Amino acid sequence: MGTYGGYDIRTGRVGMMGFIRRKAEEAASAFYRCWLWPWARAYKELTTKSIMKQHSYIPGTGLGGRNFIGRDAVLRDCTVGFGSYVQSRCDMKDTDIGRYTSIGRNVETVIGSHPTRTNVAMHPAFNTPVTDIGFTYAEKQTYNDRREGRTRIGSDVWIGNDVRIMGGVSIGDGAVVGAGALVTGDLAPYSVNVGVPARTVRYRFTDEQIRSLLETKWWDKDEHWIRENIDRFADIEEFVK
Repeated sequence: MGTYGGYDIRTGRVGMMGFIRRKAEEAASAFYRCWLWPWARAYKELTTKSIMKQHSYIPGTGLGGRNFIGRDAVLRDCTVGFGSYVQSRCDMKDTDIGRYTSIGRNVETVIGSHPTRTNVAMHPAFNTPVTDIGFTYAEKQTYNDRREGRTRIGSDVWIGNDVRIMGGVSIGDGAVVGAGALVTGDLAPYSVNVGVPARTVRYRFTDEQIRSLLETKWWDKDEHWIRENIDRFADIEEFVK
């Protein structure tokens, strides 16, 4: 079965060459994050007119411009639309974030799961031949812990602190997710959602107003248009006239 992370994945015994390789990779990663990444982060801030706080880390992530990434936030293989911000201690992966979206502290996209219906044991050593934990009993894959597709968070979305979002779901434009919620399925545009699991309690505007906003897509307008129309943003009835 070979080795993984320095361990024989069948016996759990340490393989010295694999162990050395794993530790060398850890040292190289620590060197990059401590000495090289701060300069790469500064360059990204300058080129996108963004703010990235200390210890934020965004490997494989693209910024649309005028973004704010909070302290200790980690975004892996994400896209962040123009004007959107992500507060401190967020941990997000494979996520596309729209424009002018507000994401609170300690928000996480949850990638992967455990079998709870058919498989007897939920531990990965019983259902996958390759694991991150150093050993396995399985000779074939009996459960796929990865959801298909990327997570999508629309534009003008507000996500409160401590929210968990299951991988692969879609949160519609203009939606609200209350603090501490667990998002397990798609959320409609302009819906207000709370709880575990998240449920819709109301909508921000009338059906007609929502249709108008989704047709207008004001978030795709340039900054000049927004400045010219900023007074209209204070009143939905004035905005959709």
